[in-house]
Amino acid sequence: MDVPLISIIIPVYNGEKTIGRAINSILSQNSLDFELLLINDGSHDNSLQLMEKFKERDSRIRVFDIINSGVSFARNHGINHAKGKYITFLDADDYYVEKSLEKILSVIDDGTQLMIFGYNVEYDNKFSRSTLPFGESLQFSDKKDFREYAVSLIRNEMINAPWNKIYLTSYLKEKQILFPPELNIGEDLKFNLAVIRDVNYVKIFNEALVNYTVKKGEGLVSRFRSNRFELRYSLLMELKELLMYWGILQNNQAMIDRFLIRDIMAYFMDFYKSNCKFSYSEKLELIEEILSRKDIKEILLKSHYDDLTTKLLELILRTNNCRFILLSAKILNIKRALR
Repeated sequence: MDVPLISIIIPVYNGEKTIGRAINSILSQNSLDFELLLINDGSHDNSLQLMEKFKERDSRIRVFDIINSGVSFARNHGINHAKGKYITFLDADDYYVEKSLEKILSVIDDGTQLMIFGYNVEYDNKFSRSTLPFGESLQFSDKKDFREYAVSLIRNEMINAPWNKIYLTSYLKEKQILFPPELNIGEDLKFNLAVIRDVNYVKIFNEALVNYTVKKGEGLVSRFRSNRFELRYSLLMELKELLMYWGILQNNQAMIDRFLIRDIMAYFMDFYKSNCKFSYSEKLELIEEILSRKDIKEILLKSHYDDLTTKLLELILRTNNCRFILLSAKILNIKRALR
């Protein structure tokens, strides 16, 4: 099969416990018109050996062994080697719902540049919820209509992940869209903001087709990173620029401000992650530094948030009492850990 309809790219780093489930969820699909690209990102467990065994059993599987360079580099390696008309991504610890590929390939058509579908969340191996893009399946062939709808996807964070989307390969390559390997947070969002910037033909499929697994205390999001806020701030500025480019920033500025307020408090909550080495006085200094920024001061004075959570966070931050804010962050972090 020289030109498969879809290339499925899975970056794998020490995924021996879950990669078999991910692969089997693909091989058990009714659809035959795909290729599976497994990118071993310098694993030092048995991931590569397991993938090679699957490759021996199925000619649609291609295995690439690269030095450890991060998930973005691994996905880009897959994009550069993909032969399919379309590209999608899956993480090594996630897996497809039965008949997902069959449904995708029955809906997608020649003009589709991007397809977005729902997903299930499994928390500690238990089904938690389904996250769907909208109340019905939709099709957009007009930039303006999709851009207005895309704001709801951004607001609900449906735009972030790459594994609930199908991308036209030629569109990615024409626009030279790749994942930013220099980022260790927000790389998926940055990639997808580039995708939706000028996209014309989009399909929204209102079914959950992927099972996204979350394990307590694992992964990058469970670790403290001192540059988290600056990276998130930079992404919000990119989002702001995109909305300005679309000509709809004024009506959606409150959404940007809401994200920023939540990101500020989330960063302060991260001070209580186990690997954060900041002293108490250093934490207070960082809080004071961030809240003293002119643009953040202006946002905290606007008070145009209609959801209770953002209002509460805004009230806490507007006190400018660094000790109180730090104590509040500690309490909120405890509540987050107990979820």
